[in-house]
Amino acid sequence: MLRDKVPTGCSPANARYARWLVVVVTVLGLTALLAPEAAAAAPPIPGSPLDAYREHVPYDIGSHKIARLAALIAYVLMVSTVVLGVMLRLRFMQRAVNRATFYGAHMTLALSAMIFGGIHGLTFLYQPIWRIGWTQLTLPFEGGVQRIPVGMGILGTELAIAVACSVWLQNRLGYHRWLRVHQFAYVSFALIWLHVFLVHPEPRHLNLVAVGVAAGAGTVLVAFLIRIFPSRSRLRQRAFPSEAGAAR
Repeated sequence: MLRDKVPTGCSPANARYARWLVVVVTVLGLTALLAPEAAAAAPPIPGSPLDAYREHVPYDIGSHKIARLAALIAYVLMVSTVVLGVMLRLRFMQRAVNRATFYGAHMTLALSAMIFGGIHGLTFLYQPIWRIGWTQLTLPFEGGVQRIPVGMGILGTELAIAVACSVWLQNRLGYHRWLRVHQFAYVSFALIWLHVFLVHPEPRHLNLVAVGVAAGAGTVLVAFLIRIFPSRSRLRQRAFPSEAGAAR
Protein backbone atom coordinates (compact mmCIF):
# COMPACT_ATOMS: atom_id res chain seq x y z
CA MET A 1 0.00 0.00 0.00
CA LEU A 2 2.81 2.37 0.83
CA ARG A 3 4.54 1.52 -2.48
CA ASP A 4 1.58 2.91 -4.44
CA LYS A 5 1.95 6.31 -2.75
CA VAL A 6 5.65 6.73 -3.57
CA PRO A 7 6.15 8.99 -6.61
CA THR A 8 7.64 7.11 -9.54
CA GLY A 9 9.41 10.19 -11.02
CA CYS A 10 8.56 12.83 -13.63
CA SER A 11 6.14 12.25 -16.44
CA PRO A 12 7.33 11.31 -19.98
CA ALA A 13 6.43 14.80 -21.27
CA ASN A 14 8.52 16.46 -18.56
CA ALA A 15 11.37 14.08 -19.32
CA ARG A 16 11.34 15.11 -23.01
CA TYR A 17 11.36 18.80 -22.05
CA ALA A 18 14.29 18.20 -19.73
CA ARG A 19 16.26 16.41 -22.45
CA TRP A 20 15.59 19.22 -24.94
CA LEU A 21 16.62 21.77 -22.33
CA VAL A 22 19.91 19.95 -21.79
CA VAL A 23 20.52 19.83 -25.56
CA VAL A 24 19.77 23.56 -26.00
CA VAL A 25 21.99 24.56 -23.09
CA THR A 26 24.81 22.34 -24.43
CA VAL A 27 24.56 23.83 -27.92
CA LEU A 28 24.53 27.39 -26.56
CA GLY A 29 27.50 26.61 -24.33
CA LEU A 30 29.52 25.13 -27.18
CA THR A 31 28.61 28.10 -29.40
CA ALA A 32 29.76 30.55 -26.73
CA LEU A 33 33.02 28.65 -26.34
CA LEU A 34 33.73 28.25 -30.05
CA ALA A 35 32.59 31.71 -31.21
CA PRO A 36 35.80 33.53 -30.12
CA GLU A 37 37.90 30.83 -31.80
CA ALA A 38 35.86 31.14 -35.01
CA ALA A 39 36.20 34.93 -34.96
CA ALA A 40 39.92 34.61 -34.37
CA ALA A 41 40.20 32.11 -37.22
CA ALA A 42 38.39 34.41 -39.66
CA PRO A 43 40.79 36.08 -42.08
CA PRO A 44 41.43 39.78 -41.39
CA ILE A 45 40.31 42.53 -43.73
CA PRO A 46 42.90 42.88 -46.50
CA GLY A 47 44.98 45.98 -45.89
CA SER A 48 43.83 46.38 -42.28
CA PRO A 49 46.15 46.76 -39.26
CA LEU A 50 45.41 43.14 -38.27
CA ASP A 51 46.40 42.00 -41.75
CA ALA A 52 49.65 43.96 -41.45
CA TYR A 53 50.28 42.42 -38.04
CA ARG A 54 49.82 38.90 -39.37
CA GLU A 55 52.00 39.64 -42.39
CA HIS A 56 54.65 41.19 -40.11
CA VAL A 57 54.48 44.43 -42.11
CA PRO A 58 54.60 47.91 -40.47
CA TYR A 59 51.38 49.89 -40.50
CA ASP A 60 51.21 53.69 -40.31
CA ILE A 61 48.18 54.73 -38.25
CA GLY A 62 48.72 58.40 -39.15
CA SER A 63 48.49 57.68 -42.88
CA HIS A 64 45.39 55.61 -42.22
CA LYS A 65 43.66 58.50 -40.45
CA ILE A 66 44.63 60.96 -43.20
CA ALA A 67 43.34 58.56 -45.87
CA ARG A 68 40.03 58.09 -44.05
CA LEU A 69 39.51 61.81 -43.44
CA ALA A 70 40.42 62.73 -47.02
CA ALA A 71 38.04 60.07 -48.34
CA LEU A 72 35.13 61.38 -46.28
CA ILE A 73 35.79 64.99 -47.32
CA ALA A 74 36.14 63.99 -50.99
CA TYR A 75 32.85 62.06 -50.83
CA VAL A 76 30.96 65.03 -49.35
CA LEU A 77 32.45 67.38 -51.93
CA MET A 78 31.62 64.97 -54.73
CA VAL A 79 27.97 64.73 -53.67
CA SER A 80 27.80 68.53 -53.44
CA THR A 81 29.34 68.85 -56.91
CA VAL A 82 26.78 66.55 -58.51
CA VAL A 83 23.83 68.23 -56.78
CA LEU A 84 25.06 71.70 -57.67
CA GLY A 85 25.62 70.60 -61.27
CA VAL A 86 22.01 69.43 -61.51
CA MET A 87 20.83 72.74 -60.06
CA LEU A 88 22.98 74.57 -62.58
CA ARG A 89 21.67 72.52 -65.49
CA LEU A 90 17.99 72.87 -64.51
CA ARG A 91 18.43 76.55 -63.64
CA PHE A 92 17.18 76.23 -60.08
CA MET A 93 17.33 79.44 -58.02
CA GLN A 94 18.56 81.34 -61.08
CA ARG A 95 16.61 84.42 -60.01
CA ALA A 96 18.14 84.41 -56.52
CA VAL A 97 21.74 83.50 -57.40
CA ASN A 98 23.73 84.56 -60.42
CA ARG A 99 24.46 81.72 -62.85
CA ALA A 100 28.17 82.59 -62.90
CA THR A 101 28.25 82.16 -59.11
CA PHE A 102 26.66 78.71 -59.42
CA TYR A 103 29.14 77.75 -62.13
CA GLY A 104 32.13 78.94 -60.09
CA ALA A 105 30.94 77.05 -57.00
CA HIS A 106 30.38 73.91 -59.07
CA MET A 107 33.89 74.03 -60.52
CA THR A 108 35.46 74.80 -57.13
CA LEU A 109 33.72 71.88 -55.45
CA ALA A 110 34.70 69.54 -58.28
CA LEU A 111 38.36 70.60 -58.10
CA SER A 112 38.38 70.26 -54.29
CA ALA A 113 36.85 66.78 -54.50
CA MET A 114 39.55 65.63 -56.93
CA ILE A 115 42.31 67.11 -54.73
CA PHE A 116 41.10 65.30 -51.61
CA GLY A 117 40.58 62.15 -53.65
CA GLY A 118 44.17 62.40 -54.83
CA ILE A 119 45.38 62.86 -51.24
CA HIS A 120 43.41 59.77 -50.26
CA GLY A 121 45.12 57.74 -52.95
CA LEU A 122 48.62 59.06 -52.27
CA THR A 123 48.50 58.02 -48.62
CA PHE A 124 48.48 54.35 -49.65
CA LEU A 125 51.97 54.73 -51.10
CA TYR A 126 53.09 54.86 -47.44
CA GLN A 127 51.20 51.70 -46.39
CA PRO A 128 53.38 48.68 -47.28
CA ILE A 129 50.56 46.20 -46.63
CA TRP A 130 48.61 47.56 -49.63
CA ARG A 131 51.55 46.96 -52.01
CA ILE A 132 50.60 50.00 -54.11
CA GLY A 133 53.15 51.88 -56.19
CA TRP A 134 52.82 54.57 -58.80
CA THR A 135 51.84 52.00 -61.43
CA GLN A 136 49.05 50.49 -59.32
CA LEU A 137 47.93 54.00 -58.33
CA THR A 138 47.49 55.16 -61.92
CA LEU A 139 46.40 51.99 -63.73
CA PRO A 140 43.03 50.55 -62.59
CA PHE A 141 42.80 46.91 -61.48
CA GLU A 142 46.58 46.48 -61.22
CA GLY A 143 46.85 46.33 -57.43
CA GLY A 144 47.25 43.07 -55.54
CA VAL A 145 45.19 43.88 -52.42
CA GLN A 146 41.44 44.27 -53.04
CA ARG A 147 42.12 44.67 -56.74
CA ILE A 148 38.49 45.11 -57.86
CA PRO A 149 37.30 47.69 -55.26
CA VAL A 150 40.53 49.67 -55.48
CA GLY A 151 40.40 49.57 -59.28
CA MET A 152 36.87 50.96 -59.20
CA GLY A 153 38.03 53.89 -57.10
CA ILE A 154 40.96 54.64 -59.39
CA LEU A 155 38.84 54.34 -62.53
CA GLY A 156 36.12 56.56 -61.06
CA THR A 157 38.63 59.21 -60.05
CA GLU A 158 40.33 59.23 -63.44
CA LEU A 159 36.96 59.41 -65.17
CA ALA A 160 36.05 62.42 -62.99
CA ILE A 161 39.33 64.09 -63.98
CA ALA A 162 38.59 63.42 -67.67
CA VAL A 163 35.10 64.90 -67.28
CA ALA A 164 36.54 67.99 -65.62
CA CYS A 165 39.20 68.42 -68.30
CA SER A 166 36.57 68.18 -71.03
CA VAL A 167 35.54 71.74 -70.14
CA TRP A 168 38.48 73.00 -72.19
CA LEU A 169 37.18 71.04 -75.21
CA GLN A 170 33.65 72.40 -75.02
CA ASN A 171 34.09 74.78 -77.95
CA ARG A 172 35.55 72.06 -80.17
CA LEU A 173 33.01 69.40 -79.24
CA GLY A 174 29.96 71.62 -79.24
CA TYR A 175 27.69 72.10 -76.27
CA HIS A 176 25.38 69.10 -76.74
CA ARG A 177 28.19 66.67 -77.51
CA TRP A 178 30.19 67.98 -74.58
CA LEU A 179 27.12 67.60 -72.36
CA ARG A 180 27.01 63.88 -73.19
CA VAL A 181 30.65 63.58 -72.14
CA HIS A 182 29.96 65.56 -68.98
CA GLN A 183 27.20 63.15 -67.98
CA PHE A 184 29.84 60.48 -67.38
CA ALA A 185 30.19 62.19 -64.00
CA TYR A 186 27.30 60.00 -62.84
CA VAL A 187 29.24 56.90 -63.89
CA SER A 188 32.25 58.25 -62.01
CA PHE A 189 30.18 58.70 -58.85
CA ALA A 190 28.76 55.17 -59.17
CA LEU A 191 32.26 53.66 -59.44
CA ILE A 192 33.56 55.65 -56.49
CA TRP A 193 30.49 54.71 -54.43
CA LEU A 194 31.12 51.03 -55.17
CA HIS A 195 34.73 51.55 -54.12
CA VAL A 196 33.62 53.10 -50.82
CA PHE A 197 31.02 50.39 -50.22
CA LEU A 198 33.20 47.38 -51.04
CA VAL A 199 36.70 48.28 -49.91
CA HIS A 200 35.87 48.27 -46.17
CA PRO A 201 32.97 46.77 -44.18
CA GLU A 202 32.36 50.00 -42.23
CA PRO A 203 29.80 51.44 -44.72
CA ARG A 204 27.95 48.10 -44.67
CA HIS A 205 27.19 48.30 -40.93
CA LEU A 206 24.87 50.62 -39.06
CA ASN A 207 27.04 53.54 -37.97
CA LEU A 208 27.47 57.24 -38.65
CA VAL A 209 29.70 56.69 -41.68
CA ALA A 210 27.26 54.22 -43.22
CA VAL A 211 24.38 56.65 -42.73
CA GLY A 212 26.41 59.44 -44.36
CA VAL A 213 27.42 57.28 -47.32
CA ALA A 214 23.82 56.13 -47.84
CA ALA A 215 22.48 59.68 -47.51
CA GLY A 216 24.97 60.95 -50.08
CA ALA A 217 24.10 58.19 -52.53
CA GLY A 218 20.39 58.82 -52.02
CA THR A 219 20.84 62.55 -52.61
CA VAL A 220 22.71 61.95 -55.86
CA LEU A 221 20.08 59.42 -56.95
CA VAL A 222 17.27 61.93 -56.36
CA ALA A 223 19.20 64.63 -58.23
CA PHE A 224 19.79 62.23 -61.11
CA LEU A 225 16.09 61.31 -61.30
CA ILE A 226 15.13 64.99 -61.27
CA ARG A 227 17.66 65.55 -64.03
CA ILE A 228 16.38 62.82 -66.36
CA PHE A 229 12.68 63.32 -65.53
CA PRO A 230 12.06 67.07 -65.76
CA SER A 231 8.88 68.54 -64.31
CA ARG A 232 5.81 69.33 -66.39
CA SER A 233 6.47 73.06 -66.13
CA ARG A 234 9.93 72.61 -67.64
CA LEU A 235 8.54 70.42 -70.40
CA ARG A 236 5.94 73.09 -71.17
CA GLN A 237 8.67 75.73 -71.15
CA ARG A 238 10.65 73.73 -73.71
CA ALA A 239 7.59 73.09 -75.88
CA PHE A 240 6.29 76.69 -75.75
CA PRO A 241 9.25 78.99 -75.10
CA SER A 242 7.35 82.07 -76.28
CA GLU A 243 4.56 81.52 -73.77
CA ALA A 244 7.08 80.95 -71.00
CA GLY A 245 8.81 84.20 -71.90
CA ALA A 246 5.52 86.05 -71.97
CA ALA A 247 4.57 84.65 -68.58
CA ARG A 248 7.72 86.12 -67.10
